Amino acid sequence: MLSLKKQNITKWIVFLPAFAILLTFSITLVIVITAERAEYQKSLDNTRIAYVKRSKAQAQERIDKLVEYINENEKFIMREARDEIKNIVNLSYQIINDIYTENPNLPREQILQKIKNKLRDTRFFSDLSGYYVVFGLDGTCVMHGANKELEGKNFLDEQDENGRFFIKEGIERLKAEEAFSLVYPWKNPRDTNVRTKIGYVRQFSPLNIYVASGRYEDEVRERIKKETQKLLLNTKYGEYGYIFAYDYDGYTISHGDHSLVGKNRLDVVINGHSVIKDIVEGGKRNLEGFFMTYVASYHPTAEDRSKISFIRPIPQFRWVIGTGAYLFEENNALLEQEQLLRAKMQSTIINMLAVSLIIMLLVMGIMFFISTKLRSVLSRYENHLLLSNKQIREQKLVFETLYQKSADGIWLLKEGIFVDCNEAIIRMFKASDKKELINVTLSDLSPEFQPDDQSSYEKALWMNALASQQGVHKFEWQARACDGALFWISVMMTTIRMDKGIIQHCSVRDITMRKELEEENKKQKKLLIHQVEHDTLTGLPNRNLLQDRLTQSIKKASRDNKVLGVMFVDVDKFKSVNDSLGHDAGDMLLKTIAGRMQNSVRETDTVARLSGDEFIVLLDGCKDVSDIFIAIKKLVNAFQEPFCLGNESFKITMSIGVSVYPNDGETASKLLKNADIAMYKAKSKGRNRYVFFDQEMNEETNEHLEVEKSLNKALANDEFVIFYQPQINLQTDKIVGFEALIRWNHPTRGLTAPGYFIHIAEESELIVEIGNWVIKEVMRQIKAWYDMGLDPGKTAINIAGKQLESAGLVAFMIQSLRESGCKPEWIEMEIVERFIMKDTSKSIALLKRFRELGVDISIDDFGTGHSSLAYLKQLPITKLKIDQSFVQNLEESGADRAIARTIIELGRGLGLKVLAEGVETKGQKEFIYSSGCELMQGYLFSKPIPAHDVELLLKNQAHML
Repeated sequence: MLSLKKQNITKWIVFLPAFAILLTFSITLVIVITAERAEYQKSLDNTRIAYVKRSKAQAQERIDKLVEYINENEKFIMREARDEIKNIVNLSYQIINDIYTENPNLPREQILQKIKNKLRDTRFFSDLSGYYVVFGLDGTCVMHGANKELEGKNFLDEQDENGRFFIKEGIERLKAEEAFSLVYPWKNPRDTNVRTKIGYVRQFSPLNIYVASGRYEDEVRERIKKETQKLLLNTKYGEYGYIFAYDYDGYTISHGDHSLVGKNRLDVVINGHSVIKDIVEGGKRNLEGFFMTYVASYHPTAEDRSKISFIRPIPQFRWVIGTGAYLFEENNALLEQEQLLRAKMQSTIINMLAVSLIIMLLVMGIMFFISTKLRSVLSRYENHLLLSNKQIREQKLVFETLYQKSADGIWLLKEGIFVDCNEAIIRMFKASDKKELINVTLSDLSPEFQPDDQSSYEKALWMNALASQQGVHKFEWQARACDGALFWISVMMTTIRMDKGIIQHCSVRDITMRKELEEENKKQKKLLIHQVEHDTLTGLPNRNLLQDRLTQSIKKASRDNKVLGVMFVDVDKFKSVNDSLGHDAGDMLLKTIAGRMQNSVRETDTVARLSGDEFIVLLDGCKDVSDIFIAIKKLVNAFQEPFCLGNESFKITMSIGVSVYPNDGETASKLLKNADIAMYKAKSKGRNRYVFFDQEMNEETNEHLEVEKSLNKALANDEFVIFYQPQINLQTDKIVGFEALIRWNHPTRGLTAPGYFIHIAEESELIVEIGNWVIKEVMRQIKAWYDMGLDPGKTAINIAGKQLESAGLVAFMIQSLRESGCKPEWIEMEIVERFIMKDTSKSIALLKRFRELGVDISIDDFGTGHSSLAYLKQLPITKLKIDQSFVQNLEESGADRAIARTIIELGRGLGLKVLAEGVETKGQKEFIYSSGCELMQGYLFSKPIPAHDVELLLKNQAHML
């Protein structure tokens, strides 16, 4: 009977849980299928709504930012135009003042005649439409640059198109202001309509006149519109994203298909709708912009698709612009989502069925196995239990011995509270008794926060939870000893599940020394990495880190279909500041510049220092080119405020070259190279500006490199020759010397003047090699002439700035004189004035050394380099050369005649020889000679000639003696 009851109990134990498990899985399967279908439909709806919302927001943001930039750019260019007019009028004022100052004794009418002769034919602006007008304060037209017939006529009672007495009002205003800007309507006789002009007027009170000029505002606006059109055409995003724009008459200003630009599309009808007409009319009526859904072609070869765009007008241009997204992308997204969700639902159902089947079979097998073994298990249980109790007592004795005497600290926790510990723990925590370490938690024996800023209490709970979940968990911990000292421990926490609950066994080791070593190694490694990747002076990223960031940014921009900008920034004329204040002050200025640049860019951008005064700004994650324009403006504005060093303040400007990914290159090296090219273009245009790279610059740079490469070959192949231009003493009509001038016997161009190649040589170190070759060749030739019994006098050799800056020039001159046999008194060094004034103290010391050798020294291009008379009298020079720019206009310009006379008198007063170069007419020669200058050179006497022709000249001169 008892056996029968045991069999029934065994059956219920087996089959009742199996039935419950099967029922549970069936219900769960139904719930999962229902939930998956509901989630599928909800996801489709959310995808459609989110896509449309996101497309509209992106389109509006792009157009709003573009319109904001266009409006700001228009203000900036109009302000530039007004400043340009002001500068042009101020230039004419200076000319009038110079003429008035130079002719103090002439009657007013004669002075006015000189002014009219100087200003009447002056034209400016790119189309030469600009001219000057001069009026008397009585309203009489003194001079009109465009219509001479108006001169002498009084305009005091003349009215403009609006009935205003514009001349009378301007004269009244000049009584209160010396000069002012104005905007006024004007009808040119050649125009049918009245047009607005912007102008500037300035009074010259000594002659009771005023000078004015202006330009048409719409011409400036046309320039703005062309720049804006270029921006719109170059703005791309995504695979098909572009900016479209139409004027109010329906003509295409910008489109993704550039072949449509300039065409009228007002009559375009798609799917029964006049799409372009709706865009233009909607833009006129909605100044803040509007959204429009319509049918359009997303690709020239594809069928028409639905598109949603944001459209906004630019009223001052009479344009509307817009952009949007094709809604066929939404259908693809929905289809993809539907397939994904359907696959997920099917996978879930199949998995649930498979799991249910496996579990059902497993449960049936287990229950069957249990039913066969249960009787034998129950019968053996009692004997086994007696044997186990004996083994447990023996194991407990062994455990207690190992537990107490273990070298590692051992702690036992129950529900997060320490309930026991061994002797090693007592020593480790410097406790006097085990009681101090019982009934406490790990956080009680720790600082409030761990070094990773986590709360010790919360982290201890987390460690307990991980040990409970994983069975074993190892971690490092900062603990506090009983005497208050902090130290590091390594904890191996093992979870032991028992009948009466869970016990956690903790094996603990002191790792304080290891942690201290690790921390020191981390600091050293971090310092080393920082030094490798950062500039030591400014702390900015250096070239190594920049290359890495630029490479990563290119990958990101390619992945996200965005652009990025590289700005190559060179500080204008930094060397002059560095030389004048010293290197310490220069370093301080570079740090200040670096800080100001960092503060003017976004946190995601990178400012790096390449070398010297060259910086790179990496503009990352730009949506389009307008973001780059905004960053440039911020950087330029940051440099408007002067930089202060001690008691000195400096206005620092920058030359900026910009390259854009992907248009200007798809690699880091290409973008940096093209930005560098654009920066040099900015410098060549006058500095203090920014220039975007284009292909024409690349061609110029390639040509530059080709010339530089050819110059290296020219030195190796002996392609250079020296020509000599005679210098004449008019008192004796004899040749008293020559100027040595280099020519390049180019393999394909033939004999080439230095204007083609010398500036390229000066930008590299080649000028030093070429200059040294000239010195040796001229000395050799001079010695040959004297050996032939000829007397060439002194021969002037032009010395470049980089030659003078090279440390070995003096030694090279001494060696060349010794090797050639040329005497120092036979040669003269010509040095340009601007080099001497770069560092006067250094120049004086250097030139004295050459004078000690017996070499004469002349200043070339005198009068163009802002010489200081205080330093001029200290310079050990022997000759001044009047620059040919003053000689060319001697017959027409009173100012140039005054400058030439002053240089001649100055030279004579200082006991120097004076030579005028570039003399080409008899009038120039007679004026210079009558002013006291006897030495001249120029085409009037002879062009530069080769050495064998010099021999003939000298022989003929010798026979005439």
